[in-house]
Amino acid sequence: MAMKPLDILEKGLKILQNQVKTKKEKLEARLAEKKSISLQDEKWLDHDANLVDEQLVLEALENASDYERGLERLDGGQKSVVRRLWEVT
Repeated sequence: MAMKPLDILEKGLKILQNQVKTKKEKLEARLAEKKSISLQDEKWLDHDANLVDEQLVLEALENASDYERGLERLDGGQKSVVRRLWEVT
């Protein structure tokens, strides 16, 4: 049976979370210990490791009356988030 679009997006989010988990935990631990991290690592935490946009888009689609209607209401940035989640699955 084919997966539903929301299931695919949720799977994509889980994959992304797993990909960033270890490195993110190490960097956050260093910061909690008041140790410095590189500018590159700071940028990574702020962008690639920050999955808030992905979570918000997924929630918006889950709360929509139907997937297609919810997808139509997304702006360009949110649609690129959807593409990113599709691409990692």
